[in-house]
Amino acid sequence: MKKILMSLVALSTIGLLGSGCVSLDEYNRVQKHLDSEMEANRALGAENVRLGDEVSKLRNERTDLLDSIEQMKAEIAKTPEYTGEDMLQKIKDLWGKDMGGSWEMVQSGGAVGVRMDDSGVLFKSGSWDLTDNTKKKLTELAGIISSKLKTDANLFVRVDGHTDTDPVKKLKAQGIMDNVHLSAMRAMAVKNFLSSQGVPADRVFVAGFGEYWPINSGSSAKDKQRNRRVEVYLGDADALSIGALPGATVSK
Repeated sequence: MKKILMSLVALSTIGLLGSGCVSLDEYNRVQKHLDSEMEANRALGAENVRLGDEVSKLRNERTDLLDSIEQMKAEIAKTPEYTGEDMLQKIKDLWGKDMGGSWEMVQSGGAVGVRMDDSGVLFKSGSWDLTDNTKKKLTELAGIISSKLKTDANLFVRVDGHTDTDPVKKLKAQGIMDNVHLSAMRAMAVKNFLSSQGVPADRVFVAGFGEYWPINSGSSAKDKQRNRRVEVYLGDADALSIGALPGATVSK
């Protein structure tokens, strides 16, 4: 519609010029304005196309990510079951017999690990920055993991990040689009700190599950605190293939 109006303006101007009602300078001024408007329209159209492509890309990425989570859940049924006695033995073999006394131990498929929820405040508010208390715990954990990896070339580490259901509105300005993204960033922060303490970076990988694998189904502050957590697992490649949802406590 705007292009039609612009054409009419141009034609009217040409007509007026021919009749002597408009000077050549005025005609040139109008023509220059019309050219500028047309160039602005072309730029706006190109930007709209680019933004449309970007939105489509983000939607496809989110769909792919959610599909991956669903596929992970589908694998749960294939996971072998372990008795409590089996898992306690795994804890002793992998982590040491005294680990259960100071850490919350969890199982995920054939792997066993430790869970740290937000009751101790894992990260600084609205970020993936580790608190001093978390760094202290992870320093202890890094020493244990490093010694285990040195004695068994088949062992690997998986760091799982989990969030509560609260949206990440305030973090979008920092590029965090949803809780899956935030949980992955927090898991990466833990991995990077463990690596800084001597754990081989090529033996550690991360997973971010966002709010999709909660421990507690409630919406109270305490429930959310429990669901905001990081779990660090030890196991071989098969044992660390995601495993049971969402990580069952086997010992404290």
